[in-house]
This record gives sequence, C-alpha cells and structure tokens, in this order.
Amino acid sequence: MLRFIVLFLIFLGGPLFSEEIPFRILFTGDLHSSFEAKPNPMGLGGMARLKTAMDWKEKEAKDKNIPVLRLDAGDCTEGSIYFNLGAGVRSFEMLNRLGYNAVVAGNHDWLTGPYVLDKVLERVQPKFSFLSANLNWRFLPEDNRLKDRIQRYEIFYFVDGKFLKTGQDGFIPKEGQDYFKVGVFGLSTNEPLYSFFFEPVRILNPLSEARKTVLQLKRVENVDVIVLLSHMLDRDDLDIAENVSSVDVVIGGHSHNKVVPNANQEPIVVEKSDGSGKAWLAKSGEFARFLGQLDFVYDGAKNKMLFEKSKYALHQMDATYVEDQEIRGFIHEAKQELTQKYKARNDWGKNIFSDHVADAEIDLVKATNTESYFGNVFVNAILEKTKPLGADFSFNNSEFFSHGLLKGPIHSSDIYNAFPLIYDPLKDASWTIWTFDIDGATVKKAIDLVFMMEKYFDVAGLEIVINPENFPEKVVSIHHNGKEIEDTKIYKVAGSQGIIEALKQVKEELPGVSNFQDTKMEMWAVIREYMTEHSPLKAQDPALRVSGRVRSIQPDLAIFSEDITTKPIVTDSENAIQIDFKVRNLGYGDLRAEELEKAKTDPTEVFVYVDTTPENAVDDIDDPLKPMDQLFEKKYRLWTPTLEDVPSHLKLISKILVPSLGKNEEALFSLKWNVSELLQSQKPYSVFFKIPKVTGVGYVADTESLDPANAPRRLEKVTESIVLNNKARTYIYLR
Repeated sequence: MLRFIVLFLIFLGGPLFSEEIPFRILFTGDLHSSFEAKPNPMGLGGMARLKTAMDWKEKEAKDKNIPVLRLDAGDCTEGSIYFNLGAGVRSFEMLNRLGYNAVVAGNHDWLTGPYVLDKVLERVQPKFSFLSANLNWRFLPEDNRLKDRIQRYEIFYFVDGKFLKTGQDGFIPKEGQDYFKVGVFGLSTNEPLYSFFFEPVRILNPLSEARKTVLQLKRVENVDVIVLLSHMLDRDDLDIAENVSSVDVVIGGHSHNKVVPNANQEPIVVEKSDGSGKAWLAKSGEFARFLGQLDFVYDGAKNKMLFEKSKYALHQMDATYVEDQEIRGFIHEAKQELTQKYKARNDWGKNIFSDHVADAEIDLVKATNTESYFGNVFVNAILEKTKPLGADFSFNNSEFFSHGLLKGPIHSSDIYNAFPLIYDPLKDASWTIWTFDIDGATVKKAIDLVFMMEKYFDVAGLEIVINPENFPEKVVSIHHNGKEIEDTKIYKVAGSQGIIEALKQVKEELPGVSNFQDTKMEMWAVIREYMTEHSPLKAQDPALRVSGRVRSIQPDLAIFSEDITTKPIVTDSENAIQIDFKVRNLGYGDLRAEELEKAKTDPTEVFVYVDTTPENAVDDIDDPLKPMDQLFEKKYRLWTPTLEDVPSHLKLISKILVPSLGKNEEALFSLKWNVSELLQSQKPYSVFFKIPKVTGVGYVADTESLDPANAPRRLEKVTESIVLNNKARTYIYLR
C-alpha cells in the first residue's frame, strides 16, 4: 500500500514532503539594458554570455531533477542606448529571451512614467511575472492596465522536475494535491526622490506591505518558501530580512553592490529579530557582470529551510562563457536599428558604435563624492555651451553617470551610455540642458542643503569653500569670477535636467529659484561635441584637471587615479613596474596669507596594495570611491569588500612617506615595484592607493557667533573631514 502511495505521488508530479527538496535560484539585478559589456578592465558582462551561463547552470540542475527559478532584482530597462528602441520594448524583449520567471519593478523601469510603461508592456507582453507589492493604484485611470500587468506576488509550483506558475504550459494546480511552493514577491524603490516618476501611482511603506504580503502568502496561499525581490536601499533589505519573520531569502538591487560569498559559501546571514530563524540576503552587482546562484535545500518533514546545506556563489561573466548566438543576433539587429536612427537624426553620417569622436589618455573615473576629471568634463561642456545664453556657472551631479570611460578611443555610443538619463519617447530625446535664475542667497542655501544631505555636485564657474564640521550652514564662501557672490544679485545657472528635477523636489525650501528654461540641447550630444573639440582628454589639461573647485577649510589630502602613470622596466637583471603618482592638498580654502604660512598637514603615509587574485573578479573592490554610507552597516561589510577594511587578498607592496603640505602643494612620488614573482594573467592586476585621515594645522571658526561672516577664528590642530578623495586605483597588465 505504501509503495502504491509513493508511486501515485510521483505520478502526480508533487514532491515527497518527507524528503529534503533541493532547488536553485539564478539571479541578476541592475541590468540597465547592458546588452553588451559596459566599460570595465576585467571585460565582464554582456547578455549573450549571461544567457549561456544561465542555460548551463539550469541544465546542470535539471540533470539532477533540481528545479530552477530565474529572478531579477529590478532596473532591467533604462540605462543604455538600447532602451531608446521603443522606450524599453527591446529591453523587455531581451528579458523574455533570457528566460526570467519573475522580475521586480525598479525605479529606472518607471522613468518614462506609468502611461508609457503600460503601452510598452502591452506591446511586448512579458513572459515573466512583473512584481511589486508596495504600489497603490487607486488614482490610476481605469484605461491604464498596469495594475493588471504588475502583480504583488507569484507562486511557483514544483511539478515534474521544474517550477511552473498557474497557466504556464497548461498547468493548473489540482485541488487537494500537496505541492512544494515558492512564493516570490517584489518591493519597489521607496525613496521620495523617485516618487514623481510613478505619479499618479503612489509608493507604499515597504515594511508594512511586506508583512501584509507575507501573511497572504503563508496563510492563504500556503507557500513553503518566501523570496523577496527587492529594489530598495541596502538598509531596507536588511530591515525586512531581520524583521519580517517568514521571509527566507532577499535578493536585492538598486545599490549596485554585490555580496561576495564568505568562506562557508554563504551571502549575508541575517538573524530574525524575533528569534524565529534566519534569512539570506544576496546581491549580484550591476550590468550583468555577475550571475548569482543560490542552491537551497528545504526540509519537507520539518517545514523549514536547511541553510546549513545551502550554498551561494557568484559567477563572473567573462570569456569562459561563449556568447549565445541567438542573443548575439538580437543585439546585432538592435545595433543596426540604432545606427540608422541616429544617422538620420543627427546627420552625423557615421555608425555611433564604431565612430571615433575622441581619445582619452586617462581612465575617466566616475566619482560621486568628490571633484573628478570626468565630472569636470560635463560641467565644462554645459557652461561652454550656455555662456552665449548668459549662463554664469553650471552644475551637474556625477551620481547621474552610469559608469566611467576607459582610456583609448571613444565612440558616440560610449558617451551616451555613460550618461543615458532619461530618454523621453514623446520627444525622442534624452535629458537636455536647462537654465534657471537664482539669487546669491539661494545659491548658498542650496549648496548648504546638498552638503547637509552628505551629497556632492560638480561645478564650473564657481569657487566654493565649505566647513564640513558646521551644521547646518556648511558654506564659508562662494566666489564667481574672483568676487564673492552677492545675496541679492540674480545669476543664470545651467545644469542637466536631473538638477532641475531635484530642485523641483525642494522648491519650497528654495523660493529664490525661477525662470526654468529648456535649451532643447541634449546633454550627451553636447558632451560628444566637447570631447571632440578637447581630444585627447588628458590629466595635464588645465581645463579638466582637479583643482579644488569645492574646497574644505581643513586639510584635504587627495590622490586621483587620473594622476597615476605606469611603465614597465625590463632588463637582464630586473622585471619591475615604475608607478608615478602625486598627492595634493586641496584644502585650506579662504585662509589669509598670514594663516597660510602656518597651515600645513602633518606628515603621513600612502599605503599601496595589489589585488593578488586578478583572475577572480568576484572578490574585487568594485568602487573604492563609494561613500561608506552607501554600503552595508559595519557588521556586514565583510561581504562587500572596501579599501577601508582591507580584504585578505590585498597585499601591501609599499608604504610611502608624504611630507607636510600646504594649500595647493603637491608631492610627486615614483615607486619601483618588482613584479617578477607575480603570475602572468589575462586580467589586469588592480593596484590601490590609500591615504589615511590626516591631521594638520587649520583654522576653526567660532560657530556660536551671531555674525558668522566676521566671527573670530583661530589656528589649531584639526583632523581632515573630507576623506572621499583619498583613494585611487590603477591597473597593471602582465602578459
């Protein structure tokens, strides 16, 4: 009789719940329509490789009768020039071809608004479940079907060795039959900055909606495992993993961070606050450079996840994975469409993917928290183009960049992809340059607001001095053309459309902003023109070089990747690399002549490290310049390598003494590094430079004074507050 029951259950296709049930999740996040690899020295990425990898990993599992889910943590669409084909039509078609089961709606998937997104989804008809549980559709017009196209959750049933949802391949769950079920729900970005893109759809509190959804999945749907696809801040993911008891797995996006497997092949392990167990939190990074793999075991008898038998891995999408030819052909067709589109529109007469519009002699690094060469290129281009319109100075925010550019030839598509925001299908244009009027007092207030939020911006035409220790008034002085700006004078400012959108969000705080004007000039086309005229782009160019456009009153030692040069030294007796670099003091803004004589930093050191595992990109520090507040809280940082907490695979190769430096002084160094013991590698060795926080003599203003402009100040020993530009990286190739 027992044998008959077992055979009967097998025939029905359901799992035997007295047994352990293995299952696999393959996942990505923050793809941003990166059909091809975005610039990175490791050469990682490309969706043709990703398809091969997912197919391979799925076949490997199914050969063992292990079911597989393919999931994505959002921001699949907007973020590259491929999105411009139908405002995401080609992007969603790509997701269909990649075979995803479920995808969460990220903020970039909404940037064209709910009306355009509805039309796109009507045209494409996703084969995957598009998810978000924290959206309120109440104010959406009845003729918009997004509320039907985006679901709160999806349930996947284990049937005949694979996961199926209701209606897939003709599957209908049989009443009374016990299935192993995985419930997957989504949560979308809840930051107020993005709320106006969703309107009239409202974003709901993610924690409360998570609890409601989990209750529904457990008590009504009777699922066995719950997976959250999250496109929120890292701290929100941690909060839900810790405080929503039945969430077993959180797969996150939005931050572009990756979670590196620990020595036990685990991601971040979060203990539940109510003592009910634990959850796993995993992230795969950005731009299809890595594929995440979670191999779980569920105990059917005890109704719980066996995390001790589960494993986590990240796979780097390199040349190990031969490109899938169907995907390769799809990309080729998309490139042909885009080539014709932009040939006709801009009358450039060239292929935007292979034209040669400029050269860079340096890697142009994306730096969201300090002045950078790349940031200066953008604001210089904006100001140069809008001066004939009366612009006095210009702003941009490097957070709008998708990525930096590698040295070498630059194509039109490279420039667009570095700054893709935000394609408007109705205008057939991406972000444009705007101008607006602002009085001097409001300029100071706006800059105070930026630094109070611990943000940064790029600027051309102004010299700004701040005191990072002050609150709320960070600004010490602002000069335009050598003169202090006047509170009542009206200035004309130029900026990217993103700056305008940000100002609109805080317009009640800044009533002195008015007269917004769209120049109709697309940002990326202006940058293209500027780069062509200033080619080759190099560190020595006085118009681009970092010079302290925003200065601290305190000591501020800085080291920049663009200032590092390398050359091989190969003789009969040695095999070495010579590395030349400089350290500058960009601090001590607004000091008087007599104060500058005494204001000096204390001697310190530069620590130079090499990544000893060049072939393994999984454990790499992705962005040494990323602010620490954009990473996981301290107890979880071992899973996301940083230069502050030096990983074990970094080897110290030198400590170099930096002498005392005054304002604008710089120290030049030349390091000879013996590389004879290093293995030849197809991948570059990453070399990191780090300057610890420095002390020095600086002035301290009396912040209690009723008249800050004339407040007494004194020279004393102070500690550097801006330590965001004290890290750099270069690459060494040994072949």
